[in-house]
Amino acid sequence: MKHFVLLLLFTCFSSFAQSKCFSHLAYGKSRQQVLDLYIPTGNLNDLPVVILLHGGAWSMGGLEYTGKHAQDICNQGFIVANVDYRYVSDKISARDLLADIGAAVAYVSDVSGKYGYSKNGYHIVGISAGAHLALLYGYTNKNMKSITALCAPSRLDSLEILEFLKKNGLLEVIEKLAGAKFNANGANPKFIAISPFSTISNTPTLLIHGDADPVVNVSQSQNLYIELKRKGVEAKLIIRDGKGHDVGMNTPETEVQNIKDITEWIELHNK
Repeated sequence: MKHFVLLLLFTCFSSFAQSKCFSHLAYGKSRQQVLDLYIPTGNLNDLPVVILLHGGAWSMGGLEYTGKHAQDICNQGFIVANVDYRYVSDKISARDLLADIGAAVAYVSDVSGKYGYSKNGYHIVGISAGAHLALLYGYTNKNMKSITALCAPSRLDSLEILEFLKKNGLLEVIEKLAGAKFNANGANPKFIAISPFSTISNTPTLLIHGDADPVVNVSQSQNLYIELKRKGVEAKLIIRDGKGHDVGMNTPETEVQNIKDITEWIELHNK
């Protein structure tokens, strides 16, 4: 484990000469309440600040999932906080994960004076489970200028999606996320409460989804986009033809296009 951490530190500091990465900064007491802060060289006054959330079904993964993407976004002239968060359990639900994100955002703001970037007015980006959390946090907090969600589960109160998750062994995870057992015969207010579809607020939202996603059907983003437009929220939907649940982020040319679309969306709303 010691050698792995040293490798992360070496990679963080030596991969790119034009930026620095301050690794495993603690924003809380849990070992997972840490973030990597990627900062370009030069004047940071007007640069966008991005909160990046990894995927992993709310129950696995970490900073290594999104480290390359964080560096790629940073290389476009952005400050990036690549944020880890606790896994769901019988005692940790979506409310706690949102509290983790809130604490991470507060930490990034608190240390802004030390590094010289903006104290507020940030953007949030997430992939998969991280996209769900990015949407949920962005819609229930007023401190984000924009949201970008890649392959996001957006309606967890849907019987269709829950039956699909059950077949894939993820229903128990969703129940822990909601802090309740799913009842297919009645209303599930706690599942509605953790569904971004039901918590929409006026935060500009970019949705990117693969039309061959076998884990989160593309209809989740399509239906959210329709609802956003119906409610008058500025939104954009990009469908990646033939791409699966990684939305092409593991394919060099598609990752480049995704990073371009993400950074252009952020720049558009960094006023």
